[in-house]
This record gives sequence, structure tokens and C-alpha cells, in this order.
Amino acid sequence: MIIKTDGFELEISKDSNVYLGSKNAGQIFKKWSEIDDDAKLGLEKIRKEAEKLIRQSEGLILSANA
Repeated sequence: MIIKTDGFELEISKDSNVYLGSKNAGQIFKKWSEIDDDAKLGLEKIRKEAEKLIRQSEGLILSANA
């Protein structure tokens, strides 16, 4: 999953790697195995919320084209 906004980028590849890029933090690369369990739960929650937002966006865009 990749999320990009102005000034921020997050890529979560579960069981592989996590990448965060931001103006404040710079670039951070972590292996999934290096991340503690609490952070993994938080990242999974973010992934699920992002999926909901993408589905909402899909509905808005599809209804705008109808």
C-alpha cells in the first residue's frame, strides 16, 4: 500500500518493508521485522483506514461520472 500527499509518503509492505518520507523526518526505511508489535498494529490500522478512504473516493469519482 502506498499513500502520498503533498509533503508525505508512506509505503507499507506487510511482512516486508515500511518506508516513510516527509519534509520533517526525511526518509525512513524499516524492515517489517524490525518494528515492534504496537507499531505494527498501528500501521495495520492506518492501512485499513486508507482502504476505507480509497473506497469512499472511488464512490465519489464513480458517481461524478454517472
